[in-house]
Amino acid sequence: MRHLACVAGGAAVLLALSSPRAQEPEPAAEDLAAAGARPADPQGAQGGEGGELEGAEAPDARPDAPERPRPPQEKQAPASQPPVAAAPVAPAAAGREPIEPGFRERMRFSLGPLELRPIALLALQAAPYVGDDALSQAGDSAEQPGFRLRRVRAGLYGDVAGLVRFAISTELAGGDDGTARIHEAWGGVTAVRALEVYAGARTVPFSRSAMLGAGEGALTERPLAVRAIAPFTQVGVQAEGHFQDRAFSYHAGVYNAFQRADQFYAGQSESLAPLGNRFEGIAVAGRLATEPLGPLGRTLQDVAGSPFRVGAGADGFFSNGGARTLYGASADVLVHASGLHALGEVLWTGASPKSVPTQPIAQVTSVSSLALVFEAGYMIVARKLGVSGRVEWIDPNMDVDDEGDNLVLTGGVSYHAYDDLVKAQLDYTHREELGGLSLANDALILQLQLSL
Repeated sequence: MRHLACVAGGAAVLLALSSPRAQEPEPAAEDLAAAGARPADPQGAQGGEGGELEGAEAPDARPDAPERPRPPQEKQAPASQPPVAAAPVAPAAAGREPIEPGFRERMRFSLGPLELRPIALLALQAAPYVGDDALSQAGDSAEQPGFRLRRVRAGLYGDVAGLVRFAISTELAGGDDGTARIHEAWGGVTAVRALEVYAGARTVPFSRSAMLGAGEGALTERPLAVRAIAPFTQVGVQAEGHFQDRAFSYHAGVYNAFQRADQFYAGQSESLAPLGNRFEGIAVAGRLATEPLGPLGRTLQDVAGSPFRVGAGADGFFSNGGARTLYGASADVLVHASGLHALGEVLWTGASPKSVPTQPIAQVTSVSSLALVFEAGYMIVARKLGVSGRVEWIDPNMDVDDEGDNLVLTGGVSYHAYDDLVKAQLDYTHREELGGLSLANDALILQLQLSL
């Protein structure tokens, strides 16, 4: 009865959020250019696990997120010239009404050449049902029915005349004790789109799902495989470039070496190096990506119902750490079409212990891991109501068949309000152990989110 009462309460919250919001698509980048407006860079402080901009998680939370145009500014034409016509609104996609720039695009503050934008992410989770065998160290979202403050982020994104960009964000719910910590802190020279250089704590260019902002997914959490494998936020120097409206993009970076837990599903740690590179060596990572038909949206879902768009990427990393040598590779494809989204990812990683580790570890032999992820969903009502489903096959140790080999099935519904400023999600996850003992670790999660 207690579980039924919690579910009923969650449904009431979803109905309460049914306020209307903007019903029209954002102006196309070409139209903004015709009107003389400069698109703003979406990179910011919401992506990376533990934050997830789960890194920027600000603009937009991922390093290779498509550019977000801002609404055209009215300009005073010289007396000798006729007034410039307003930029046309982008045509609607397949029978959907056109929409004006959303709330996020209007949240900008200018102080001369400096443009500022707030970063905020608040996610509260309720777990009406959790299996008796659920364990957080194994990657489960909860261990008992109850509530969880999943993410609390705050920060600021800045742009100085398009020449320099920076972001600083903090994670205010970074641990059980509620201790605040830096989530991302970086600055970069961005005068040339073909060569932008950033330094600081930033999301490593590995895995599309990991680079996506924590608040921009279709389901409450990133894939379990991605949370276990991706390095997320690390300190280093990174270069990136974008050509022909992101028809081709590249990322390359050098970082402090990565560290991971002995338990595969506990994932990799995000160190902001308060003592410098004390115990580790150096890591390198790189990614190549393409969006040949035009930029994909900020979110994984095709919330506004875009024309057909496709994006693909491949990446890899090598980390010569003091305790382990880590290496990995992934490839992904994402499709958007009239409210439909479909994502496929394959991730592979390996870990070899050092003969004389700089820190204590339990690993004694080399291990290779493999995971496949497929997700699809549809916006039933553009910018309001969507459904999504995901399947994951995960093998933490390809040489051993045990209960660590998992098939994870997740399905959910999401309700969006006020131009995605507020979002409510209800997910059910079934986790099936493919070898060894089958565990009771399914979970029903309701999440309420505020995101800027």
